[in-house]
Amino acid sequence: MKGLYRLIGNEFAKWLPVVSLLCAAAVIVPLLLLRSRLKDYNEFAVNARFEDVYASSGSILLFAVLLALACAYFLVLNYAAYWGSKSIYMYLTLPVRREALYFSRLIVFAGCLLCLLAAQLIGIRLGYALYVAKVGSYAEGQFVMHNGFFLAMIRSAYFRMLLPLGPGSIASTLSIFVAATAGLYYAAICERSKRYYGLAAVAAAFWFVFRTISYRLSENGSTYIGTHSLYPNCVLLLALGGFFVWHGLHIVKRGAVA
Repeated sequence: MKGLYRLIGNEFAKWLPVVSLLCAAAVIVPLLLLRSRLKDYNEFAVNARFEDVYASSGSILLFAVLLALACAYFLVLNYAAYWGSKSIYMYLTLPVRREALYFSRLIVFAGCLLCLLAAQLIGIRLGYALYVAKVGSYAEGQFVMHNGFFLAMIRSAYFRMLLPLGPGSIASTLSIFVAATAGLYYAAICERSKRYYGLAAVAAAFWFVFRTISYRLSENGSTYIGTHSLYPNCVLLLALGGFFVWHGLHIVKRGAVA
């Protein structure tokens, strides 16, 4: 367990500068985009709801880009670990269990993604404060809606994706996170170990992730999935995530990564 803690600390030290920049961007840049979007708003114009303003400002696309950058950096770290004097081959000779190396990378990656998600939620809350400040300047604040932030979180499918409110939504978001995080790491392990057949399972997992996200973001989810229940997809994604962890750990323990 002590070896796992040390490896987690080593991995987190590599992530700290990058995840700090990504989180700062997730908080600050949406505020700049919202400010630019709200500059022409006035009390005599039709003012869109906060969730619509947020979406039209490009903040959702920005989060997708930041998420892609975090995943790309994770892959860069994994591939860079196979070269240099402190490569993964040296770590595999240390007196720690090989599964500690596997879990240290996965835990830090998942933790950094959660930090990015938290920063995005903070940016959304600060963005709503900026929106209220603008709307509150009309007619002594008569146009400010009571519990407006809560209503925006309920109305927006994107906000409910990031901060699920019901048990089905919570299970869906969790299963997407597990399958995507473990699947990305498993894909890198399969490529390095030349077990390319595992990439088929990763492709299937990401296809179901895409279908589930499409279902959650669409007004008519039955267009993408033939059932209104999220639980079958949650079970499938969690099962795939569990398989990725089990088989990826099996490959690492056997030392089959080239």
